[in-house]
Amino acid sequence: MSQPPPPPGNPPEFGKSDGAVPPPPGPPQQPQQQPQTPPPPPGYGYPAQTPPPPPGGGYGYPAAGQPPAGDNPYAQPVPPAQNPYAQAPTQAAFPHQQLPPQTPPPPPYAGGAPQPYPGQPQYGQVPPQGPYGYPAQPQYPGGPGGGRSTSKLLIIIAAVVAAVLVIGGGVYFATRGGDDKPGPKPIAQSSSAGPTAAPHSSELQFGWDKQADKVAEKDNLKTVFGIWFTDKYVVKGEIDKIVAYDVATGNPTWTLPAPSRGDCAAAKDTYHNLAAVQYGPSCNQVMVFDLTTGVQKWSAILPGATGSKTDFDYSQMAISGDTVGVDWLSGSIGYRLSTQKVLWQGGNGNCEDDGYAGGSQFVVIVNCDYKTYKVQVIDPDSSGKAKWSWEAPGGTEVNAIVSTDPVVVVLGTANSNSTDVVTLANGRMQSRISLGTDKYDVSLGDNGAQDVHNVLVSKDTVYLTLRSQGDSKGQVLSGIVAFNTADGKQKWVAKPADKQDIVGLDFVDGQLLALEPPDYDVPGQLVTIDPATGAMKKFASFADGSKDHIDLSDLENYPYWRNGHFYVVTHTVYEGNDDEKYLVDFH
Repeated sequence: MSQPPPPPGNPPEFGKSDGAVPPPPGPPQQPQQQPQTPPPPPGYGYPAQTPPPPPGGGYGYPAAGQPPAGDNPYAQPVPPAQNPYAQAPTQAAFPHQQLPPQTPPPPPYAGGAPQPYPGQPQYGQVPPQGPYGYPAQPQYPGGPGGGRSTSKLLIIIAAVVAAVLVIGGGVYFATRGGDDKPGPKPIAQSSSAGPTAAPHSSELQFGWDKQADKVAEKDNLKTVFGIWFTDKYVVKGEIDKIVAYDVATGNPTWTLPAPSRGDCAAAKDTYHNLAAVQYGPSCNQVMVFDLTTGVQKWSAILPGATGSKTDFDYSQMAISGDTVGVDWLSGSIGYRLSTQKVLWQGGNGNCEDDGYAGGSQFVVIVNCDYKTYKVQVIDPDSSGKAKWSWEAPGGTEVNAIVSTDPVVVVLGTANSNSTDVVTLANGRMQSRISLGTDKYDVSLGDNGAQDVHNVLVSKDTVYLTLRSQGDSKGQVLSGIVAFNTADGKQKWVAKPADKQDIVGLDFVDGQLLALEPPDYDVPGQLVTIDPATGAMKKFASFADGSKDHIDLSDLENYPYWRNGHFYVVTHTVYEGNDDEKYLVDFH
């Protein structure tokens, strides 16, 4: 049950409150059933600390609830008695809690580093793979499936994993001793407000699609992570291969073999058209390749493999600049993307890397015995040493990294994967948004900590999508809510005038781009939202019949907008579903 919001100026406890926007009226909603999660190991919680005074700030936006400028009908407020999203008292910035110092981690391992695997390994017939060594996690908005910490603990307990990795001089252990002290202030990097709008049609027409490969009955499903874009190609990870398609025609231009068991990780970001994936019978190899040519640049066997199918369960990858990091159940490693040089390596110690995110900065989640969690911005050129480190409050865990500049993360608890969205700066909490109960549609995927949907971040704003709900008249209630990263205060709520579903999609020319998906008699459209006022403007509509090609009911299908094209991309292919598409294009 939702907890009542606190009085103004008294922020609620982590994971126990609703956010700034109250839920819509109507019949009581049944609580969403969650998979049962075993209780966490002892040690959660810390003595209460007196927080320091909250930092000042604020961006000078109009007070919440103030009507946006202009006469756009999308942005006009309605009387509070009729508005299900009427403004509640805004939440003040929640100051960083000072927690007891962490016990120093063990020293780095000594010894020689394993030699990187040179060249392309020769693959023969891949042996038939049975069902996964772990149950597939359910994927549904707001539910478990994004954080891997609890499952990781269960596998460690069940398998009694005790992996010891040996590394060479100059390679830093994953716990990065001495990281409790904030390091030098990182160089400020401008946060992207999205690409410049490419020429696009005002009415998007179905262009082409690509049929997904069939999945054997014994395999049940196959995850197919990896989607990248160049000016000419859209490149998709598929079953046992990576394929580039011409964006205009959909014709395949190159195919790169990547045989795998079917649930290997792929890095979201790229560097100078270089991308990276895991592959192999147990996801035990990493490959870097050129998106423009399909040529493999290098591959390496990951250290610590025992031959078990579960050696590299819960793997994830991230690219930031010329660095690619790989993190898995019992270890982690960082490489120079261009040269394959090993930058750091770690094993399964008291504190271990438990999540990577790339882009403007390399951000790491560190898990210390499932009792405390840290977020670190690291310097890959200094053996992965932390520039700064922030420790999450006791009883919470860090389950996702939404943005690396600014650093924005999703916190959860043993009972919920998504309870708070927190902005961090130089090792301190800058702002916090409480997600409440089933209020916002925060979707955490299985492709690592960076696989987050329906949450967008610009330099100074976090945009959350309200979970769609029906009112007593059968109309859809949905919207986009903007919060300041500086203090966590709500700026505005934008909602479709015709009460349709809406979800945040991307940024175009400094504007937020959102999707109103087609459905039944609703044609659907893309709209832009002014980041200052919340005013909506039509960007492009979908042609009649588009709903026949846009299937977002499968929660592993995701929308993308790139270079004037709208795509629906699948992350999972199921056995027995002959109608699934890897890609659907509109332009």
